[in-house]
Amino acid sequence: MILLKFNLKNKKSPLHQKFDNKFDKSPYEIVKEDINKVNKFIIAKLKSDVPLIPIISEHLLKSGGKRIRPSLTLLFAKMFGYHFGDRHIELASCIELIHMASILHDDVVDESKLRRGNPTANNLWGNKSSILVGDYLFSKSFQIMVNDADFLVMKTIANASQSLAKGEVMQLSLTNNLDSTKEKYLKVIEGKTAGLFSAAAVLGGIITKQKQDTINHLSLFGNYLGIAFQILDDVLDYDISSNNFGKKIGDDFKEGKVTLPILIAYSRSNDKEKAFWKKVIEDLNQEKNDLKVALDIISKYSCLSEAKAFAESYAKKASEILDKLPKNDFNVSLNTICQFVFRRKS
Repeated sequence: MILLKFNLKNKKSPLHQKFDNKFDKSPYEIVKEDINKVNKFIIAKLKSDVPLIPIISEHLLKSGGKRIRPSLTLLFAKMFGYHFGDRHIELASCIELIHMASILHDDVVDESKLRRGNPTANNLWGNKSSILVGDYLFSKSFQIMVNDADFLVMKTIANASQSLAKGEVMQLSLTNNLDSTKEKYLKVIEGKTAGLFSAAAVLGGIITKQKQDTINHLSLFGNYLGIAFQILDDVLDYDISSNNFGKKIGDDFKEGKVTLPILIAYSRSNDKEKAFWKKVIEDLNQEKNDLKVALDIISKYSCLSEAKAFAESYAKKASEILDKLPKNDFNVSLNTICQFVFRRKS
């Protein structure tokens, strides 16, 4: 579900117009108790006589994060009146375990030292421990999925996991490759990020036995929101105005990742600037002042504003999906998440 339109004008947006009020509470407040149950469920499931498993897992859980993915499962389940037991807790936990596993693996691949301002697991315990505990978290999530014994649940989670892995592999083809396209970039983030968002939303519909049309709406919502989320994450790598506590400005740049800000900048650069991009991204021949040069070029062509506008177009489409779903407090919270994703600063 890819939209390819990059010439978006910088004016007061429809999403801002729709959500121009201030919010007294976090959009997650309405499911705060359930999120706490998810955390406790995960900790209980990861008790082990192998000390590194609970140690690394609890390090991830305590390092912050808004639990946006499991919150989608919880909010959509509650939107449709779920009150039959704890399946929403267990399946939300399953989604979060997959996300946690992907974090452990990603930080090894990216050689990351910090995440949300805290040392990464691979920084503290090494790559081997991070990879193997990540594998364990994946297996634990699938154990929960199998115990749920619902074929549609299994299919949804299995497809999302495959999509995530495929997206990560596809991302390797974008690294150090300025011949990449916006279409390929969007395919990557649909796989590595939006697929799990989509699955998280869909699970809330499955356990409340929604019709296929509604399930399709939930899938689209998650897809659009996940794309917006990832584009903004890529923007933050170059946004010196943000409260970027999760990683240092320029982490993606130093790895030679070709994300949307770089794609826009390269497409607009003159010959001298294109030669610079080839040197620092394709050849990874970076000097002390090169990040500043990159930021200046990105600013010159308003690349961050354009990327943000593109992300907002997806957040707006996610919000519009909610207009077709039951109107209640959970819908309001989901709408608020659409705005929070767009306005995120870290």
